Amino acid sequence: GFIGSWLVMRLLERGYTVRATVRDPNNMKKVKHLLDLPNAKTHLSLWRADLNEAGSFDEPIQGCTGVFHVATPMDFESKDPENEVIKPTIEGMLSIMKSCVKAKVRRLVFTSSAGTVNVQPVQRPVHDETSWSDLDFVWATKMTGWMY
Repeated sequence: GFIGSWLVMRLLERGYTVRATVRDPNNMKKVKHLLDLPNAKTHLSLWRADLNEAGSFDEPIQGCTGVFHVATPMDFESKDPENEVIKPTIEGMLSIMKSCVKAKVRRLVFTSSAGTVNVQPVQRPVHDETSWSDLDFVWATKMTGWMY
């Protein structure tokens, strides 16, 4: 996926050894861009795993210090989201967590999905470090309150 591909690229740039899981490591149409990344020949291995198959992450995770879980089933058109999206997401996450426990992984990072933050009838403004208060303005207008 998009996030996973960028993560693999950034980890390889920083010299990490990466074990990436994909549904079909032999599908060159979907994995060639990963294999062509700088450092991929020496620092990247692709492993077959599927969120719908319990235990399929055991082998790829074995020996890892950290795991990034950046994939989740997405189907905005599903007629049965409970069984086609929600349950597979939960079961897949639990499977990965169990594989991490077995392998004694030190850290697991779970990014969830865009579906948790991105689907709104009206987009609200983004708040980030550019949204912080202007301290000069605050000092000028609230001086008495700041004297405590």
